[in-house]
Amino acid sequence: MDEMIRHELQLGLACFFMGMLLMAFYDVLRIFRRVIRHNMIAVSLEDILFWIICMISAFELLRVMNQGIFRYSVALMAGAGMFLYHMLLGRHAVPFFAKILNKVKKLIKKVLKKCKKILTEPIKKAIVRLYRHFRERLRERKKKLEEDGSISQREKE
Repeated sequence: MDEMIRHELQLGLACFFMGMLLMAFYDVLRIFRRVIRHNMIAVSLEDILFWIICMISAFELLRVMNQGIFRYSVALMAGAGMFLYHMLLGRHAVPFFAKILNKVKKLIKKVLKKCKKILTEPIKKAIVRLYRHFRERLRERKKKLEEDGSISQREKE
């Protein structure tokens, strides 16, 4: 009898921690959504993928630990793990980490903007110098042709 109780306790704890783990995974998804905005289609696809992962995880846990037999106590323990995780960590961790990652995102954007400016400024200056150089050469060439009389009055205008 002790072995059966120990097995049920292990199964319950495994389901409880699986619920916590799945909720932590969903919180990572929620943080990702707060940092990178998504449209409804992307959110829906992510949620479908999450629930597929949940189903596979639950099925695999039940298959390994309970010969695939579903019990309501298993679902209750997984739900309790999800709820406890959310109340203790999730509702505080998601805004906290999202805020930090949004600040990091802004910093990265700022650095990339500076890098872009640093990298493109010399190229712009080189293009302007080349343009001025060729414009001056064309003016000199035109002036020389005018002096030689090679350009007619009509081409001057």
